[in-house]
Amino acid sequence: MAKGAIAMAARSRTRVSAPSSGRLGRPIPFQAIVVPLLVLSMLPLPLVTIRSAGFGFGTLAAPLFLLIGLALARHRRQPIEIPYAWLFVVLMTAAIISVINSWLFWDPNVGTSMERGFGHRWIGYQVTALYFVAIPFLAFAAGVVYAQVERLTSLYVGVLMSVTVTTVIGLWTWWHNPVNPIDVYLKGARPNINPDATLFLIALSAGVLVWQHHRWRLWVPALVLLLMGLVAAFLSYALNTWLGALGAMTVLIWSRWRSRGLVAWLAGLGLVAIAVQETLGTIVAQRLGGNDLDRIGLWHSALIVWSKSPIIGVGAGNLVGYMERFSVFSIALVLQGYQQAHNIFLEVLAELGLVGLALFLTFIGVVIWRLRRRVPRRGVAARHFQAAGLAMVVGSALMALVGSGLVPTIASAGWEGIAPVVVCWFFAGAGVAMTMSSRATP
Repeated sequence: MAKGAIAMAARSRTRVSAPSSGRLGRPIPFQAIVVPLLVLSMLPLPLVTIRSAGFGFGTLAAPLFLLIGLALARHRRQPIEIPYAWLFVVLMTAAIISVINSWLFWDPNVGTSMERGFGHRWIGYQVTALYFVAIPFLAFAAGVVYAQVERLTSLYVGVLMSVTVTTVIGLWTWWHNPVNPIDVYLKGARPNINPDATLFLIALSAGVLVWQHHRWRLWVPALVLLLMGLVAAFLSYALNTWLGALGAMTVLIWSRWRSRGLVAWLAGLGLVAIAVQETLGTIVAQRLGGNDLDRIGLWHSALIVWSKSPIIGVGAGNLVGYMERFSVFSIALVLQGYQQAHNIFLEVLAELGLVGLALFLTFIGVVIWRLRRRVPRRGVAARHFQAAGLAMVVGSALMALVGSGLVPTIASAGWEGIAPVVVCWFFAGAGVAMTMSSRATP
């Protein structure tokens, strides 16, 4: 077994497919399970509601994909490698310790019942939070396995189509209730445009333009989709979408043209900023005068919670309860949505402490490092997928700085936040598989 990876001994490299019943007479490809489920998880379909929780199609997607992929690979004796498994084990161990520590050293100032609000101590919340912490690695590992047993074209096209439909629906809602994004704080009614779908649409369509330059027939539809994604990002007036889109575009340009591309890209952004400086000034002034400044108070509140247990955190799933007690905002605002930090990294810091955040950042760092590697003897398609995975991770990380992303949390999106996290890390895992010596098929 290679260091830092899970390996499975094999004798055959036969393409892996899911077995079907004898009546069908032929195996069902693994992609026939993965692609539809990922597509459905990103579409704005009704959730399955159980009490106050809403579950989407992607709720169990990550462990399901991983288990099926490993089982099929083992059945076919296909060699499979999953890097960084040790890091996942250490992170989950730290998360479990944080939960145990929270029961042993719960702050007496924080309520443990529902009398105060929704953040009472409950093992169900904590087990859910542990599952959320595991989602990024499970999705990453599933993507690595998938890329070693299936081709990736259908995955790319399927997810691109699903985020296109989601974005079109968001733009349709704006069309029926148009509002100037610059006046959104004055008139309210921000359009219901999914920020994660918008980011993925921009990253995947721009990836085609950047890497498939020799396939001119793909340029026109990719350019149309990119322009639609940029329009949706502008109309959404969401800071996290803007940051994510800029980050994804920057990564894609760097992946293809390195420093020369970055210089040209930054120069172009500078010229555009000068041309629309009056509009940018209005936007900045408006956002600084609106509730965006509340993020600073939320960050401050999260740091107060973190200070109660700096090393191992207050426990996975416990941020909401502690925010109800230690937030700088009133309990009325906390119960209306101010229980989150609007920064995933601060939420991880508060719940899992310095140990948990360091491990989580290490995982992100090694994946980004692996995705940026130049791989000899790999074709354009493999490098294209690497770049798309890197753009989605970096874009999601920038979104997470001012909102949700990268890992679902109870305080933020909850169960509804699973789908974009699974898609992001699944693509990252498939991109990392392009750097491996074992069979990976772009």
